[in-house]
Amino acid sequence: MEHSEIISDALTYMRKAFFNLKNIPRWIILLLYVIVPMFIGGIAAYILLELVALPILESVFVSDNFGFTHNSLSGILLFVSIIIGLSCMFFFPFLQGYIYRILKVGKEAPDYRNKWGLFFSGWRVNAVLLYYSIPLIVISLIYLIIFAYIFPNLISYAPITEVQFSVILTGILTFIYAALEFISFIFVALFAFVGLVHLARSGSVRESTGIKKMKDIISKIGWYDYILSLVIMSIVFLLVTFIFILIGQNLIYDLWGLGILLAVYIFVMIPLATFFAKYLSYVYDSAFNQPEEDDSEFDFF
Repeated sequence: MEHSEIISDALTYMRKAFFNLKNIPRWIILLLYVIVPMFIGGIAAYILLELVALPILESVFVSDNFGFTHNSLSGILLFVSIIIGLSCMFFFPFLQGYIYRILKVGKEAPDYRNKWGLFFSGWRVNAVLLYYSIPLIVISLIYLIIFAYIFPNLISYAPITEVQFSVILTGILTFIYAALEFISFIFVALFAFVGLVHLARSGSVRESTGIKKMKDIISKIGWYDYILSLVIMSIVFLLVTFIFILIGQNLIYDLWGLGILLAVYIFVMIPLATFFAKYLSYVYDSAFNQPEEDDSEFDFF
């Protein structure tokens, strides 16, 4: 497999799909598909939490026993509403549906105007991602249960001596949890990415969640080439994300500034996700493209 060649082809695909004037509307509409549900969901959640949940929480926690204030509770609810807003990208998976279309065979960028088609295709992607994320979710739940069982007082308040006594044990548990999550994430990434391409090509959620089937496809690609492709995508993704995190540190207390930065980040990630999808689809295709035999040395017969 020539990684330089398929990277070049994937970059060409991304450039033709977004980086010309006639395709700017596609870029903007895909951005709106992501940020509009997030914005509406976040605002609706915040209003609902402020009007309904905040008075109830104030009546319970704003007292001498707990020490919460109106502002602190409101800040917590703001954080919760932001999380709900971000989760709307999962519940309204138009971008995932568009990536699903890209993963299918085709040299031209897919149509972006069929919202219902993108929505249902996106949920097929979500179903596969949820399946492969089960180990991560289970490990997180087990960690939370063990932590709450060993340190029940730390969930609310605890004397400073108890907190200091628990630092070492907490650190050990956190290290074990992080190690297990990291190992599970590597396992998930290995099979989930090829599973997504197979989902788009076969149209079968059941087939794309078969570990043995995915293992066979990766073996045909070549473990080295497949892992190298994931490493290349990870480096690009982490580099771009790291740059935006550095910028975001200067806007940590500016909520509107962070919101605009998030929108710009998504704007940048849309063509980048297109590049990743096409690159991954080319890597997948290498499992089924049989190399031509070089018989030039027999041409003289």
